[in-house]
Amino acid sequence: MDDVLLIDLAAEHQVLDDLVAPLPPEVWAKPSPSPGWTLAHQIHHLDVSEHAALLSLTGRSDQIFSTPRAWPGPPLPDDPAEVLDNWRESRAASLEAMYALDSKDPVIWGDGPMSCRSFATARLMETWAHGLDCFTTAGVEPTDTDRLRHVAHIGYRALPYAFRSQDVTPPAPLSELRLELTSPSGERWTYGEPHVPQSITGPASHWCRVATRRMNAADSGLVADGPLAQSVLTIARAYLSDGVAS
Repeated sequence: MDDVLLIDLAAEHQVLDDLVAPLPPEVWAKPSPSPGWTLAHQIHHLDVSEHAALLSLTGRSDQIFSTPRAWPGPPLPDDPAEVLDNWRESRAASLEAMYALDSKDPVIWGDGPMSCRSFATARLMETWAHGLDCFTTAGVEPTDTDRLRHVAHIGYRALPYAFRSQDVTPPAPLSELRLELTSPSGERWTYGEPHVPQSITGPASHWCRVATRRMNAADSGLVADGPLAQSVLTIARAYLSDGVAS
């Protein structure tokens, strides 16, 4: 597997771990931005997702995506320390499994296979997105880094799925869209072909938040030029449907 990607994934794990590890139990019990979820639920969800990831990485995805879906995951422990320990163990196991695979090896997740590289990118995206919820709950401002290039990329690549999953027809071919984003370090990230008629420009950190449904596009610094670009800002979704291990 791509060592740089997995190092970035481990770094996102550690950033969130460093945030929640010293928090007192009363903060773990605070409501998070996700309705009905506390901070403990956020970390527990990541633990359950990593357990599911390990099953998929080891060829046992049928245990998650069988019909009817039968993957409730283990119950939420009462002790925050146990929640954190469980997540540490599950993420270490799935990371080890990814290191053992080739970047192009298929991993069954949701509707079909994706490459192990794409799967690892999705794990980083989910860790970062739920991490934002935890930062908000703890009242701490997160620091954006250029690791967001992985999230920005998957947000762009997932656009066909985003339209399809929400039963919306794009007003123009997606090939007519270009993203021109400014990274946290000031670099310029582009997605799509040059000289196409429609574009989204602005901070990469805002695109990543919009694509993970952590920011309303109207509150962002993103500028959409064209009806397709405007539609993308309402449709973008870098994760599987709600209710699926994602």
